[in-house]
Amino acid sequence: MRRLVLMRHAKTEANNPQGDKARRLMPRGVQDAQSAGRELAALGLQYAIVSSSTRTRETFAALGLDIPAEFQDALYYSGTETMLQRIGETDPEVTGLLVIGHAPSIPSLVAELAYASDRSEADQAQCWFPTSAYTTFSVDGDWADLADGDFSIVRLEGINRP
Repeated sequence: MRRLVLMRHAKTEANNPQGDKARRLMPRGVQDAQSAGRELAALGLQYAIVSSSTRTRETFAALGLDIPAEFQDALYYSGTETMLQRIGETDPEVTGLLVIGHAPSIPSLVAELAYASDRSEADQAQCWFPTSAYTTFSVDGDWADLADGDFSIVRLEGINRP
Protein backbone atom coordinates (compact mmCIF):
# COMPACT_ATOMS: atom_id res chain seq x y z
CA MET A 1 0.00 0.00 0.00
CA ARG A 2 1.27 3.44 -0.91
CA ARG A 3 0.43 6.81 0.59
CA LEU A 4 0.00 10.00 -1.44
CA VAL A 5 -0.22 13.43 0.17
CA LEU A 6 -1.30 16.42 -1.92
CA MET A 7 -0.63 19.79 -0.30
CA ARG A 8 -1.26 23.40 -1.21
CA HIS A 9 1.55 25.81 -0.31
CA ALA A 10 1.33 27.84 2.91
CA LYS A 11 0.02 31.43 3.26
CA THR A 12 1.99 33.96 1.20
CA GLU A 13 2.49 37.65 0.73
CA ALA A 14 -0.02 39.17 -1.68
CA ASN A 15 2.57 40.58 -4.08
CA ASN A 16 6.26 40.45 -4.80
CA PRO A 17 8.07 42.99 -7.00
CA GLN A 18 9.87 40.10 -8.72
CA GLY A 19 6.59 38.48 -9.78
CA ASP A 20 4.19 35.76 -8.70
CA LYS A 21 6.73 32.93 -8.72
CA ALA A 22 8.87 34.85 -6.19
CA ARG A 23 6.11 35.35 -3.60
CA ARG A 24 7.31 34.38 -0.11
CA LEU A 25 5.58 32.89 2.91
CA MET A 26 4.05 35.12 5.55
CA PRO A 27 4.87 34.38 9.22
CA ARG A 28 1.47 32.67 9.55
CA GLY A 29 2.33 30.52 6.54
CA VAL A 30 5.56 29.38 8.15
CA GLN A 31 3.69 28.51 11.36
CA ASP A 32 0.96 26.63 9.48
CA ALA A 33 3.55 24.66 7.50
CA GLN A 34 5.49 23.80 10.65
CA SER A 35 2.29 22.54 12.25
CA ALA A 36 1.47 20.45 9.17
CA GLY A 37 5.01 19.11 9.18
CA ARG A 38 4.60 17.75 12.69
CA GLU A 39 1.51 15.86 11.51
CA LEU A 40 3.07 14.69 8.24
CA ALA A 41 6.19 13.37 9.99
CA ALA A 42 4.16 10.42 11.27
CA LEU A 43 3.03 9.32 7.79
CA GLY A 44 6.21 7.65 6.57
CA LEU A 45 6.75 9.94 3.60
CA GLN A 46 9.91 9.17 1.63
CA TYR A 47 10.00 11.63 -1.26
CA ALA A 48 8.54 14.98 -2.33
CA ILE A 49 7.72 16.54 -5.67
CA VAL A 50 7.50 20.31 -5.22
CA SER A 51 6.68 23.18 -7.55
CA SER A 52 9.72 25.36 -8.19
CA SER A 53 8.10 28.57 -6.90
CA THR A 54 9.57 30.31 -3.86
CA ARG A 55 6.44 29.76 -1.76
CA THR A 56 6.33 25.99 -2.37
CA ARG A 57 10.06 25.65 -1.67
CA GLU A 58 9.62 27.60 1.57
CA THR A 59 6.59 25.50 2.48
CA PHE A 60 8.61 22.31 2.01
CA ALA A 61 11.48 23.72 4.10
CA ALA A 62 9.11 24.79 6.90
CA LEU A 63 7.58 21.30 7.04
CA GLY A 64 10.92 20.12 8.42
CA LEU A 65 10.66 16.68 6.82
CA ASP A 66 13.94 14.87 6.34
CA ILE A 67 13.16 13.52 2.87
CA PRO A 68 14.60 14.22 -0.58
CA ALA A 69 12.69 16.59 -2.83
CA GLU A 70 12.57 17.28 -6.53
CA PHE A 71 11.66 20.85 -7.49
CA GLN A 72 9.83 20.97 -10.81
CA ASP A 73 8.98 23.96 -12.99
CA ALA A 74 6.27 21.82 -14.60
CA LEU A 75 4.19 21.97 -11.40
CA TYR A 76 4.10 25.78 -11.29
CA TYR A 77 1.36 26.28 -13.89
CA SER A 78 0.41 22.65 -14.33
CA GLY A 79 -2.98 21.09 -14.54
CA THR A 80 -3.97 17.77 -13.06
CA GLU A 81 -2.75 15.81 -16.08
CA THR A 82 0.82 17.06 -15.65
CA MET A 83 0.70 16.40 -11.93
CA LEU A 84 -0.50 12.84 -12.51
CA GLN A 85 2.26 12.33 -15.07
CA ARG A 86 4.89 13.47 -12.56
CA ILE A 87 3.41 11.25 -9.84
CA GLY A 88 3.45 8.34 -12.29
CA GLU A 89 7.18 8.85 -12.87
CA THR A 90 7.96 8.31 -9.18
CA ASP A 91 10.32 5.46 -8.35
CA PRO A 92 8.21 2.36 -7.61
CA GLU A 93 10.27 1.79 -4.45
CA VAL A 94 8.79 4.97 -2.93
CA THR A 95 5.74 4.14 -0.82
CA GLY A 96 5.12 7.59 0.69
CA LEU A 97 4.94 10.58 -1.67
CA LEU A 98 4.28 14.26 -0.95
CA VAL A 99 3.31 16.69 -3.73
CA ILE A 100 3.29 20.43 -2.97
CA GLY A 101 1.68 22.74 -5.49
CA HIS A 102 -0.85 25.47 -6.11
CA ALA A 103 -4.54 26.19 -6.50
CA PRO A 104 -6.44 25.40 -8.61
CA SER A 105 -4.46 22.30 -9.64
CA ILE A 106 -4.01 20.75 -6.17
CA PRO A 107 -7.69 21.08 -5.15
CA SER A 108 -8.76 19.87 -8.59
CA LEU A 109 -6.58 16.77 -8.37
CA VAL A 110 -7.79 16.12 -4.81
CA ALA A 111 -11.37 16.24 -6.08
CA GLU A 112 -10.62 13.94 -9.03
CA LEU A 113 -8.96 11.33 -6.84
CA ALA A 114 -11.44 11.61 -3.96
CA TYR A 115 -14.57 11.46 -6.08
CA ALA A 116 -14.74 7.66 -6.23
CA SER A 117 -14.50 7.20 -2.47
CA ASP A 118 -16.06 10.34 -0.96
CA ARG A 119 -18.10 12.64 -3.21
CA SER A 120 -18.92 15.07 -0.42
CA GLU A 121 -15.26 15.64 0.46
CA ALA A 122 -14.40 15.85 -3.24
CA ASP A 123 -16.94 18.63 -3.70
CA GLN A 124 -15.67 20.45 -0.61
CA ALA A 125 -12.08 20.25 -1.85
CA GLN A 126 -13.09 22.07 -5.01
CA CYS A 127 -14.79 24.82 -3.00
CA TRP A 128 -12.58 25.13 0.08
CA PHE A 129 -8.92 24.08 0.04
CA PRO A 130 -7.04 26.83 1.88
CA THR A 131 -3.31 27.38 2.04
CA SER A 132 -1.44 24.67 4.00
CA ALA A 133 -4.31 22.22 3.50
CA TYR A 134 -3.29 18.69 2.61
CA THR A 135 -5.06 15.51 1.68
CA THR A 136 -3.94 11.97 2.37
CA PHE A 137 -4.78 9.06 0.07
CA SER A 138 -3.98 5.37 0.21
CA VAL A 139 -2.99 3.93 -3.15
CA ASP A 140 -3.42 0.20 -3.74
CA GLY A 141 -1.30 -0.01 -6.87
CA ASP A 142 1.64 1.55 -8.63
CA TRP A 143 2.26 5.26 -9.15
CA ALA A 144 2.19 4.63 -12.90
CA ASP A 145 -1.39 3.35 -12.58
CA LEU A 146 -2.48 6.80 -11.40
CA ALA A 147 -0.83 8.43 -14.40
CA ASP A 148 -2.79 6.01 -16.58
CA GLY A 149 -6.03 7.22 -14.97
CA ASP A 150 -6.83 4.24 -12.75
CA PHE A 151 -8.40 6.07 -9.80
CA SER A 152 -10.15 2.93 -8.53
CA ILE A 153 -6.93 2.16 -6.61
CA VAL A 154 -7.17 5.39 -4.58
CA ARG A 155 -8.99 5.87 -1.27
CA LEU A 156 -9.34 9.16 0.55
CA GLU A 157 -7.98 8.98 4.09
CA GLY A 158 -8.60 12.59 5.05
CA ILE A 159 -8.43 16.28 4.30
CA ASN A 160 -6.55 18.38 6.83
CA ARG A 161 -7.12 22.13 6.88
CA PRO A 162 -5.30 24.59 9.15
